[in-house]
Amino acid sequence: MPKLNIELTLRGLCVAFALEALVMYVATGFIIWAMATGQATAIATDSILALLTGSAAVWLSFAARAIVRRKRWARSAGVFWQLIQLTIAFGTLEASLLGALAIAIPSVLVFFTLFTRQVVDATLESRD
Repeated sequence: MPKLNIELTLRGLCVAFALEALVMYVATGFIIWAMATGQATAIATDSILALLTGSAAVWLSFAARAIVRRKRWARSAGVFWQLIQLTIAFGTLEASLLGALAIAIPSVLVFFTLFTRQVVDATLESRD
């Protein structure tokens, strides 16, 4: 197996987490906009959904920052989030094969990158 440039790999993971966070920030914005313009019909449900997507976005932002600082917990956060996205991809499969693949392929790549020996070793030390 080729040896990875660990700094470049960690920065790539940071970018992936940051892009995922950006999608969640945008989703939160759309939910809030729909509530503000009266398009939302279930205000309580949409409020909780906005809270959850906003919280996920902030959490992913912290994970993106932590992975380049070689924090062990950031790898766990990344694995959890990729599994969530794969679950969403399977649900999307019924509606759109292309949409499901657009969610699943990056998630699988990030998931397996998080388990490479170099990434595990780089984030193994207790720097939390």
